[in-house]
Amino acid sequence: MGKKIDPQEYVGQEFTNKSGERFKVICFQHKDSKGYNFDIEFVATKNVQLITLNQIRAGTCIDRAERKRLKRIKTELQLRERTRLVNKAKHTCVIPSNLKEKNVLAVDLSTTSTGIAYSRQGIIVRWKTIKSNYIDPRERSFEIVRQLVEILEKGMIDTVILEDVYLGLNSDVLTKLSEVRGMLTYHIKKLNLDLLLVPAVLWKHRIEGVPVHRQEQKEFMMKKFFEYTGVEADSDDSADAYMMLRACLGG
Repeated sequence: MGKKIDPQEYVGQEFTNKSGERFKVICFQHKDSKGYNFDIEFVATKNVQLITLNQIRAGTCIDRAERKRLKRIKTELQLRERTRLVNKAKHTCVIPSNLKEKNVLAVDLSTTSTGIAYSRQGIIVRWKTIKSNYIDPRERSFEIVRQLVEILEKGMIDTVILEDVYLGLNSDVLTKLSEVRGMLTYHIKKLNLDLLLVPAVLWKHRIEGVPVHRQEQKEFMMKKFFEYTGVEADSDDSADAYMMLRACLGG
């Protein structure tokens, strides 16, 4: 038979969790299906929260209030940085005011899955995802560009919008994206089409309520796509292309 636990033995003691945060057990609260529950106070922040005896022993309790505060600060800093990048982008990229008078193809370019959206005289009429079954990244790029060029050569497009390459990407992704964009740009110029490179931060700034975090942005764009079209996007790439085009057209 195991030793009977006296919860009062833990009151007043200090412990350190796995993150190196020191905390003190203030008082025993109650016992329930999860075991013995205590109020603790983190030494550095003075934040108080309820945890179990198992969490005390395993050191798995974390300062949730402090985590939320740090996350809020991080989000605020990211918003400030996004505002700075938007202001900077405005000096390097000017979105023409006459796009609604032209036939425009917006391309969310990738080496795996590329989304496109097409507008005629300011109305978005088509969108889809272009994929390739090739395993080799360069072969995939060739195939995606080939399909895009087939669309461009039909002569129904005046302007192509590409999302500008974000320099914060890791070097491997940046290299592959730059290569595939170079392939496509060659054909765009050969066909004498207008090319507009738009930084992601600039076109997303034109859409109200875009979240800061990338994964949340994807979900947001998918929901907005459905809101505007009434159908589910076949990929987040086509949803991004649609929303980029819509933003450049002025909403």
